Amino acid sequence: MIFIEYSLSHTTPIYIHKVGAWMNSLNIRAVNRKKVLNYLYENRDATKQIISKSLNLSLPTVSFILRDLADLGLVTQTGTLKSSGGRKPVAITLNYNAKYSAGIAVTQNCIRLAVINLGEEIIKYKNINVCFENTDAYFAKLAESLDRFLRRCKIDQEQLLGVGIALPGLVTTDKRILEYSPTLQIHRLPIQTIAHYIPYPVLADNEANLAGLAEIWHINDVKSAVFLSINKGVGGAVVIHNKIFSGANGHAGEFGHMTIVKDGLTCSCGKKGCLEAYCSTNILTDSHFSDLENFFSALVLGNRYCIEKWNRYLDFLAVGINNIHTIFDCDLIIGGEISKHLPHYTDVLNQKLCSLNSFGEQPNYLHYSKYYDAASAVGAALLFINRFLGTESAPDFPKNKQ
Repeated sequence: MIFIEYSLSHTTPIYIHKVGAWMNSLNIRAVNRKKVLNYLYENRDATKQIISKSLNLSLPTVSFILRDLADLGLVTQTGTLKSSGGRKPVAITLNYNAKYSAGIAVTQNCIRLAVINLGEEIIKYKNINVCFENTDAYFAKLAESLDRFLRRCKIDQEQLLGVGIALPGLVTTDKRILEYSPTLQIHRLPIQTIAHYIPYPVLADNEANLAGLAEIWHINDVKSAVFLSINKGVGGAVVIHNKIFSGANGHAGEFGHMTIVKDGLTCSCGKKGCLEAYCSTNILTDSHFSDLENFFSALVLGNRYCIEKWNRYLDFLAVGINNIHTIFDCDLIIGGEISKHLPHYTDVLNQKLCSLNSFGEQPNYLHYSKYYDAASAVGAALLFINRFLGTESAPDFPKNKQ
């Protein structure tokens, strides 16, 4: 038999009030824990006194949280700092190798795998040549490749926060369906189809969005920027205050399908005049060169065909970049395969950008990728780092328990 106690002045059971207060206390504790974690992420060698003052939390609260984090192996003591009198304060830092996250980038011709720690340091990266197929056999092979990769990293399963997946194409706003991918030639692929074979929590998003997230985390003092990804497909991402802006329908950042030439060349999307039709890396390689390395080697040697093609390519790229910067007026990061080669031609590109700019600005807003082709896999892994630090709350797919 269960007895429920009521107060004299309320019809609500007292134990419900107590449970509500207890749950509220747990929520506050969780929020404070995230605050301390985030502070330590941004500030190495902090003391509990500094943390307390910076976060406006009581010293006993901070001390309790730090003991809890230490028990979990998430923070360590790194020595002592100078004292103005009395006992020297203990310096505390986040243990960046306490947790790891894995990322998978699915492309038309390969699978890219990355593992990073809490500090966004790449522990291991691998590129596996395998052509995409919308089959159970392919998705099972992807999971097997991930399993072998993780075993080589020698990371305890309990340390792995989860697996992020970067996909080329439009991902629905609830992140559960790959709506359309011209490069993979598929429509409405449920993410669960891939996640089913992976025995870890899974999160997924558009590959350009995730590459942009990885790049902006890597640039100090930049929290908002536009990312332009140039590979066989051209995409992008809009990052505002370190969070991806997806738009009402998840189409934000699809710069590759911005029209730059009316009734121009046919794009992979079927429309005419898109930026992708003029700035895809396929435009440079065409039938004359096996890959970008081959094209740029010929360009360096003075091949006239390559010089003319590259100059025309930069004309269209400058139009695309100028349009994007005119709209967003913020830092712009160029990534993808082209980002390995473009910095050598910065002066030429800058001249073209200056001639197009309506406000007389110098193109000092332009940055180049630090991760190159690893960016989207690193960004996919960051999905779980974000959530662990409390900056992302998207639901993941349940672990496959088979």
